[in-house]
Amino acid sequence: MNYNEYDEVINGKDTYKAIAKNIKNKESIIIGWTDEIYTHYDILFTYGVNKNGYVQGGIQDYYLFISVMRIGAFGFNANDKKYPEYIAEKLFNGRLDESVEKLTELINGIIEELNNEC
Repeated sequence: MNYNEYDEVINGKDTYKAIAKNIKNKESIIIGWTDEIYTHYDILFTYGVNKNGYVQGGIQDYYLFISVMRIGAFGFNANDKKYPEYIAEKLFNGRLDESVEKLTELINGIIEELNNEC
């Protein structure tokens, strides 16, 4: 993964590949991530889960599940690029700022790697 001088995970090709490799192998991963501006989030990624019962909200068991600890969680279809406004709506109760834009870069990097061979 890519790290800053404080050993926090940052955006970069190595980060995207490492997360995608873990979750593609059905291994959830939690990272201490920073947007390199001012924000640190602990983020849990899970891909492909067992589902029981009717799950509402259109979420499917094959989605990429992202949980930003103490903030929000949602399942995303990993077939296409996401936009910051959508990530803000689903994870941050509509709050859109530079941090959400950097997190969207992280999510899109992971999605791109999931759709490539790891």
